[in-house]
Amino acid sequence: MTRTNTYLPIVFALVVAIFPHITRLPLWITLWCAGMWGYLLLAVRYRWPLPGKNPRRVLTVLGFAGLMLTYQQYLGQNAFLGLLAVMAALKPFEMESHRDRMITVFLAYFIVITSLFLSETLAITLYMFFSVTITTAVLIRINDPSGRFNQHLKLSALMMVQAIPLMVALFFLFPRIQGSLFGFSMTDSARSGFSDSMAPGSVASLVENNEVAFRAEFEGAIPPASRLYWRGIVFSEFDGRRWRAEKYLQPLDAPVQGDDPAVYTVALEPHDQRWLFALEMPGVIPPQARLLEDYTLRSRRSVKRQVRYDMTSVFAYQTPGTKILEYEQLTRLPQGYNPRTRDLVAALIKTAETSEEKVRQVLDFFASGKFFYTLEPPRLGRNSVDDFLFDSKRGYCEHFASAFAFMMRAADIPARIVGGYLGGERNPFANYLIVRQSDAHVWVEVWHPEKGWVRVDPTAVVVPERVTRGLSGALSAGELPDFLSRRYFGFLKQIQFGWDMISTQWSAWFEGYSYYEQKALLEKLGLSSDAVRAALQAMILILVVVAGAVAFYFWFAMRSPRRRPDPVRKYYERFCRKISRAGIARKPNQGPVDYAGYVIQNRPDLERRVRDITDLYIRLRYQDHRSTAVLAEFIKKVRAFDPVLK
Repeated sequence: MTRTNTYLPIVFALVVAIFPHITRLPLWITLWCAGMWGYLLLAVRYRWPLPGKNPRRVLTVLGFAGLMLTYQQYLGQNAFLGLLAVMAALKPFEMESHRDRMITVFLAYFIVITSLFLSETLAITLYMFFSVTITTAVLIRINDPSGRFNQHLKLSALMMVQAIPLMVALFFLFPRIQGSLFGFSMTDSARSGFSDSMAPGSVASLVENNEVAFRAEFEGAIPPASRLYWRGIVFSEFDGRRWRAEKYLQPLDAPVQGDDPAVYTVALEPHDQRWLFALEMPGVIPPQARLLEDYTLRSRRSVKRQVRYDMTSVFAYQTPGTKILEYEQLTRLPQGYNPRTRDLVAALIKTAETSEEKVRQVLDFFASGKFFYTLEPPRLGRNSVDDFLFDSKRGYCEHFASAFAFMMRAADIPARIVGGYLGGERNPFANYLIVRQSDAHVWVEVWHPEKGWVRVDPTAVVVPERVTRGLSGALSAGELPDFLSRRYFGFLKQIQFGWDMISTQWSAWFEGYSYYEQKALLEKLGLSSDAVRAALQAMILILVVVAGAVAFYFWFAMRSPRRRPDPVRKYYERFCRKISRAGIARKPNQGPVDYAGYVIQNRPDLERRVRDITDLYIRLRYQDHRSTAVLAEFIKKVRAFDPVLK
């Protein structure tokens, strides 16, 4: 078996297995793998030497040191992937034995399995089948190196096809585990840009992020753009520079009551936080969530995998009154900040008598103030609101919302900032919206004595196109991200929508097949889910016992029998080593008699002792092998023998 016949296929299987993780790995680990595998293939091609044991140990230490410096105390999923990648890069350097080659292939299988821990999307599932097929073909290859690889690939594909019926049966009948496919997720990185605080520039930084935040499928018609405010988090504490969410909020017992409902299902992508998104205002509380005092939904645990929940929102609503303590908190402003804005508010509302008039006066200021909507506002100083309103007049939604909320509180009107998303992109092949991170938006809620909390969006006053046409209609052409450029529209965009529809339907069916769906299916088939579960548990137990018995049998039958030590051979080899140290080494083709003659020819002074020991050895080996007296004499003479002394 040549190295070329095995090394190249094994490296190919490792590359295919680790390819989906490239974007999650640090650049140095990707270069590390490429460098190690590249040198290995060049060494096989040009017969270069492979690293020995000590160089491999040094490389291992360097790899682990790099992992520790990269991930430090964050020993999560990415650190685990990095460890696998470093191991997969070094393991092919020690594949001289068949056992090592088998272990390396099984390492590729293990890397393939980790793909399902990261995602259960259609793309990952199809790629996993492809990767398993390649790895299985390589496994066949190393056990049949003289065969053709295309034949190995056909056999591997046939095995995968034959496994599909069993896979489908297990998918539908195996007891479902609540959560992801394996009951847990390894995801540890947040992909949503929202955190529990907001400062100028924090929302604008999300525009370059084209990742999907969630999808929303409506039962009826999709609501108009003016209603697509996706509520997620409320910022109610202001320290002069940064707005923060209140940490200690009590859950509400009942959702908001109202009319004009919209019924839809949200498929929220993992973001490692607990907030859920819904149109204003939530009319139901999903089973896996709580509705807090600020009318935001919170998941009972962090969203580390895709979450689907059914929602009903009401557009005609009235929230209950606020408490005196809440009123004071929501009108509180830090002392010594933005004095010019305070004076401006006092002048604007001088003639206003009601809350509605105060809000209208401030909005008129924004509408006539020649403000500019941009992703590249100048840096603001300590008095950020003053700098924005009087000097730069350039900002993104967080600048307008922060300034307006500050002005409302200066006018003694309770106000808070709501973070979420605005709008969404309709998939023309289905009745659902794709809401991306670039759709992130913040707006303001003000308190009205009769209506309760009322949404006010100062950004929509300055640039109405942000609501009706999205970012592409609100920003100038030079500021549009690449993915919003026109060159990405057209035929390729239609393909993207089509694939998104297929992938979304797959996720809804595959990940939505939960315990309850399985129970309903079994009841339709006339089966009890408890009976099926008990039967499967018994089957698994039997398989485990049988597999253990078979493994024990093969271990006992195939293990090398333990041989009792042979003292005759042991002491004769000791005798040969003593002579070898004197400069007369035994040749591979020399028997005991020939070796004795060879030693006597070179050292006549050893003739008597060498002949005595050799005669005793031949006698023990071929005549009196059970004689303890002869064995004792042989051992005594070998121990006393010293060819160095004359």
